[in-house]
Parts: sequence; C-alpha cells; structure tokens
Amino acid sequence: MANPDSFMTFLNTCNWESGTKDIAVDSYRDYLDMLGLTEVKLPHIRREEKLPFIPLEEELDATISYARVKMATYLRILKDTAVRPIEAWRLKWLDVDITNRCATITPAKYSRSRKLKISEQTLNMLLALPRNREYIFSVSESKERFSDELEHFARNFVKMRNRVAHKLQNPRIKLISLKTFRHWKATMEYVRTKDILHVKEMLGHVNIQNTLKYIHLANAITQRTDEFVCKVAKTLVHG
Repeated sequence: MANPDSFMTFLNTCNWESGTKDIAVDSYRDYLDMLGLTEVKLPHIRREEKLPFIPLEEELDATISYARVKMATYLRILKDTAVRPIEAWRLKWLDVDITNRCATITPAKYSRSRKLKISEQTLNMLLALPRNREYIFSVSESKERFSDELEHFARNFVKMRNRVAHKLQNPRIKLISLKTFRHWKATMEYVRTKDILHVKEMLGHVNIQNTLKYIHLANAITQRTDEFVCKVAKTLVHG
C-alpha cells in the first residue's frame, strides 16, 4: 500500500495502542523509503504511556495462595524482588545465597545486575523444590527456549488467576499479570523509602526516566503526607 492517505485513514480508525501505531508508522516510512518515496511526510505518533495497575497486597497474596508450589514460589520471587519475569525464569540454584537470603539477578533488557533480598518464607519455598537441575524453573535448561517456556508458563498463570478472580468474586485480580508484581514492589518500595535512586537500583534501570513513574504511582495510592520517611542506608557507620 503505497498510498499514505489510505494508510493514515486506516491508522486513525483502528483500535491499536499509540505505541503500536508508532511502530507501524516507522515500518511504513521504511517501506516508502524502499520505494524511493522519501519526500512523503508522515506524522509523528505521540505515545501515550499508561500507568500500570497496582493491586492491593492481599490480592497478590490471594493469587499466590491458589497457585501450585512451583508457580507460587516463582510468584513469591517476583513479589519479593521486583525482577522481570524473564530474569526470575533464568535463576539458577547457584544464584541463591542461602546464608544471606538473597539472589543474584542476571539482567535483561540491557539493565544492571544486582543482588536482592528474598524473604524467609520465599527461601523456604525455594528449598522445598527439587534441586536436580541447574535452573530452578526452566525444564529444558535451554537458553534458546526460555522465552517459549515462559510464554507457556504465563498462559497457565492467566488461567489460574482467572479462576481465583471468579472464586473470590474480585474482577481486579484479572488485571494482575506477571509484570504486575514488579510494578507493585517498585511502587511500595518508593512509598516505604521515598528514595527514587534506591528504587532505580533495585529495578536495575540504567535510565532514571524509566523509574520516575513510580513516584506518581506511589503518590496516587497514598494520602499520608506526614508519614515518617526512612532512607535506605548503604553502609553502616560505627562510632
């Protein structure tokens, strides 16, 4: 379709998200360049960033409580650490420091590696899983199959989550995805510390612009402006 007017008419009437439309415009621009139509001017699509859904903690915990052991353990790690779903899927047993109760995270999306604390409950759930493989959650232990495995796992999670939402008559639970645990933890951590650099470090972000939305999310869910603020200490000073 080398008719820009027809393309824009379609784009203006379809129900795509702004980000998808932006990608379509870039792709169509490349197509026109290939045809030698470099003089055609296409509009810039402004991406509308949607703030992620932040559930109540009891809604996350209810969802976890209905999951089977392996899935429940995986979800607990997401809740404790705010790692990306693929980062949790890549975890090896060697990444878990039992003594110090933390996990070393191999970064995804060109982010930073980090070592994050996990709760005693999560550690106990981890130690109850079979330890006869290198990776904690991957069955194939093949890096080439991680994305496919996680996609299948995510579909099973959605089925389980929807059953929980129906059983508890709480449609909000249907809005919970695997990424929701990361958004929830980051928001709650900023509510707790009011330290955006700490949240940035926890998430492994390289650019703080990706972290700033959690300030808005935190402000939206709490009205307590006189609450005591606790900054996160990096070193202990004895004196």
